[in-house]
Amino acid sequence: MIKISRISSPLKDKIKNVDTCSQLDGDGLFEGKYTTTGTVLIRNGFVGSLNSDQTIIDSDGNFDGEMKCSELIISGKVNGKITADSIIIMETGKISGEISYKQLAVFEGGIIDVAGMKPLSVVDEEKIVDITKKSATEN
Repeated sequence: MIKISRISSPLKDKIKNVDTCSQLDGDGLFEGKYTTTGTVLIRNGFVGSLNSDQTIIDSDGNFDGEMKCSELIISGKVNGKITADSIIIMETGKISGEISYKQLAVFEGGIIDVAGMKPLSVVDEEKIVDITKKSATEN
């Protein structure tokens, strides 16, 4: 279990479930692949692939790689191929790379530095209608 007192105050209330929170802390660098159904709090460097329900990049955190998550909260730096349902960029946060999202919120001071962003779209097949063009002989 993590110590909540060690989490920076702007992010303390954002953790969905403290009991399933993994915290990467200290002056180290994590390199590799990490997958969890809970929350990941990154307070140091992470290079690699990350899959989680919720990812929080603290103000000292730095992520570089591929990430898939339901919710991404950024106070530090994120770079890479990012796919998230919801991205929240805090005042000190910066995101760059290839970004796919459903919802995006940026607080004043947050930085988006990407060549292109694309909202994730959900296709409702019930609303797809084939339209056929009438030929000249049918008119």
